[in-house]
Amino acid sequence: MYPALDVYRKETSDAQELQMPVSADWFPFNRRLIACYGRGRAAIGFNALLIVTFPLAFANAAESIPLASVLEPTTIRSVDLPEPAVELVDHQFAEAFKGSSAAARPCRECSSGLFSDEFCRRWKAFGTLYSNDDGKLLQELKFIGRFHYQYGLVDGRPGGGEPVDYETDEMRRFRLGGTARFLRVWDLYAEAEVSDDQRPRGGDLRIRFKHMWQLKAPVDLKKAGDLDAIDGFKFGFGSREINMSYEWVTSSKRIKTVERSAIANKIWAYNTEFANPTGVWAIADQGDYNLTLGVFSTTQDDWWASFNDGELYYSNLHWESPRNTDTRETDVRWTAFYQNVSQEEESLAAGLEWASALSLQRRNGRRELQVEGILGDNGEQSRASREGTFWGLVIMPSIWLVENKLEAVMKFQYQGSDGNEGIRLNSRYIRRAGAREDFPELTNGRGDEHYSLYAGMNRLFCEHQQKVMFGIEYDSLQQNDTNLYDGWSLYAAYRTYW
Repeated sequence: MYPALDVYRKETSDAQELQMPVSADWFPFNRRLIACYGRGRAAIGFNALLIVTFPLAFANAAESIPLASVLEPTTIRSVDLPEPAVELVDHQFAEAFKGSSAAARPCRECSSGLFSDEFCRRWKAFGTLYSNDDGKLLQELKFIGRFHYQYGLVDGRPGGGEPVDYETDEMRRFRLGGTARFLRVWDLYAEAEVSDDQRPRGGDLRIRFKHMWQLKAPVDLKKAGDLDAIDGFKFGFGSREINMSYEWVTSSKRIKTVERSAIANKIWAYNTEFANPTGVWAIADQGDYNLTLGVFSTTQDDWWASFNDGELYYSNLHWESPRNTDTRETDVRWTAFYQNVSQEEESLAAGLEWASALSLQRRNGRRELQVEGILGDNGEQSRASREGTFWGLVIMPSIWLVENKLEAVMKFQYQGSDGNEGIRLNSRYIRRAGAREDFPELTNGRGDEHYSLYAGMNRLFCEHQQKVMFGIEYDSLQQNDTNLYDGWSLYAAYRTYW
């Protein structure tokens, strides 16, 4: 089907050349030719060749211009390549190469496909601008970011009324920033949210600076003061996440479900712009224990906030069992916060007075189990029906079907409250369906009893740095023993970070 390619290899003592004529006659769009030249600069040269030839090939297909008249036979030159190999991932290409000196044989240095080992290695190192542990002033400088895009569908019925049929897609997160380590004891972490996607509510997508997600500068006092009596001691200031639930301890880059549970989001100490508060904190490590104590301002600011309103006091006690050779591991965490704020002042976590969470994570080989109990008080609210005590339970088992490649996850969540509007559904995507499709009861999304059941699969390509996630979730919301909503949500997500 494709004419044989005159491919040959000329070896010298210091370099190897692979020459091939590039022509649209043999450049099919629905076939793949993957060339693995071992290590070094040859892979860069071949990738550069593809970047150049792809647009020309498309232009040739559209305008019938012979590509051979534009590109002469191309030479890729590299050095220090001990064992070049060509892997052809198409039987027709293999036929075309029959009898040539570049006969196909397995590539041992890289895996084929878009997410090859070489691609993943380069992606992992993509953001590193400088790294030198022996540097006197600067030890590390990185450009960081994350890009999360997802799709959501809602199919449900509010309180026996008209059915909800809603779907949307959105840029869930797009953050850019940088990290630096200098003077061997200081770290700087700056990450900004630069997407504002209102399409799920019926608005528009805008790429703009929205706020700093985190802007913090911790210092390692153990290293700075040569403190031998303690295993670790750090002091930090700036804006940062207050990790209450275990789902919030886990970064959005690594969470097992497309969206965190509603009860976990309820005790996240967000400010009025759904960003993180500014404060000071200390972290101490001793043996298997870790303790974090902090004080945070409830005032909202896109950068660093002043202490113009109330304060939130935070604690996190963490115990992790030593790693065993049989891969068993146990992780126990107790978190709590108390918020000293009046109703007229700006507050965190929608004005909760206090909240506490006790979580257990157990790993055993490919299996993992997370169990968490949550208790808190809604504090002073605009309506008495939204005040009082609330509670919740999350159980999330998971298993690696293929180690570090394919993961199956299930999650059960229950939350309840004293007040008949003391708990709330997640905003994604049931409440947003209510806002766009004009269902006020869903836009409010409040009740006194809510449970959900989630099942999903996660496919990792470069571990968590390149992955896709799929999930389906059932939600049921009640108020005073009256059903307010029953329905299903479907999720699909692509996530990457560097």
